[in-house]
Order: sequence, then C-alpha cells, then structure tokens
Amino acid sequence: MCHFQETLWTEDSECKKMPVNTAVVSDIMKIGGGVANLEEFLSILDIPPLSSNIYQKELNNIATSWEKVAENEMYCTAMEEKHLAVQAGGDGIPMLTVVVDGCWAKRSYRINYSSLSGTATIVGFQTKKVLYMAVQNRYCMVCSRAAAVNKLPGKYCCSKNLHGSSTSMEANIIQERFRNSVAMYGVKYAKVIGDGDTTFTKLY
Repeated sequence: MCHFQETLWTEDSECKKMPVNTAVVSDIMKIGGGVANLEEFLSILDIPPLSSNIYQKELNNIATSWEKVAENEMYCTAMEEKHLAVQAGGDGIPMLTVVVDGCWAKRSYRINYSSLSGTATIVGFQTKKVLYMAVQNRYCMVCSRAAAVNKLPGKYCCSKNLHGSSTSMEANIIQERFRNSVAMYGVKYAKVIGDGDTTFTKLY
C-alpha cells in the first residue's frame, strides 16, 4: 500500500561480536558434539535448529580458523624454544628437548577394539607449550558410504590419512614432524621424553 520496505535484524549487524550461528556451532564443537546434539539442545530451548547446510558451512569456517590459529601458536612456540636454545649456547642448528605422547581409544571388554582415530603431540620442554599436534584417521565416512553402493564420492575433503594400524598412529605423527623440524622451524629435536607406553621410541 505505502510501498515501504524495511529490514529488521535479529542482532546488531554492526556489532563486532561473534555471530550467533558461529557461536553456537563453535560451542557445540568445543564439547565434542555435532549437529544432532545441537538440534536436541535447541529443541529443548524451543529454538529452530540450523539447517544441515548452514551448520556444515559454519563448521568448515570455524575449523579453518582454528587450524590457522593453532599453526601460528605452534610456530611462535618453536621460535621461543629456538631462542632459549640459542641463549643456552652451542653452534649450528639449535637442539631442542621435547616431550612426546600420543593416544587412541581402546576397548577391552567383550571384544578387543582399537579406535579408528588417534592423535599425538610434541611439547617443548622449556616452554611447556605445544610445538606440534596432529590427528590420523583410518576411516572416512564419505568414502565408506560411497563404496557401499559402488559409487565414487563427490568432491570433498577426505579425512582418511592412515592405512596402517592404530598402534602406528603415534609413531607416524611424531616421526613426520621430526623429519620436517629443520625445514619448518630451523631446529632439531635432540632429546625425547616419553611415557612408558609410547610406541615412538621403538622406531626412534
């Protein structure tokens, strides 16, 4: 009638705070939940859930941001460890002492089961900060579902990056970083501290 049109925002469009959708997906990720957990939580609050496409878009953006921040923090830690090693004296490439550990889930009741995913971490001995961490997976849901119906998966980021056993995850991750330490940070990991169940020391 009056040809008047106005846009009303549910939140301040000029606010520098994290958008609501990004914040809620980020929080559910922090506690190890997924889209189903978020839908259940929002339904309890009588709030319409996010569509799967919006959830996946937010998840990808958050994961990319987290990865960039983590890489920057690990680089800063390496430079700090390097500086401390140089101050301690010695010639050539700085030699660092590091603490290594890895883990994968294992269930021993009824049937013996080893997790299809595992992680390992390298920590600087001087700074007590993380120098490197990574996750390896023996399974990819997208690939598995496509193979079940004899089809090729579409364009996506495959999460499977290990073809060996679960017990090899820790050693693979740590060895990879040891080989690349000079190229990445200009340092060598000279001394290694690990716990009694580490598999890395058997290959080191």
